[in-house]
Amino acid sequence: MKMSHRFGSPDTAGPVWGLVFGMFMTAIGIGLWFYATSLAPSRRQDESLAVAAVMVGLFSAVYAGRELCHKRR
Repeated sequence: MKMSHRFGSPDTAGPVWGLVFGMFMTAIGIGLWFYATSLAPSRRQDESLAVAAVMVGLFSAVYAGRELCHKRR
């Protein structure tokens, strides 16, 4: 008999960590964007890396937030 449902592991731990990761990656991307545009000489690699980090962060934060809202119902 399967007893894994009795251990009481929280079901929302995954989406919460996804939300934290998304916010962290978005902040990293914004920091890279400011670094690429103002402090350093203009390089295309830094700007594209910043945009990619922001996109990954926003996607994971929105997806984790959506999962949190659906699990609470």
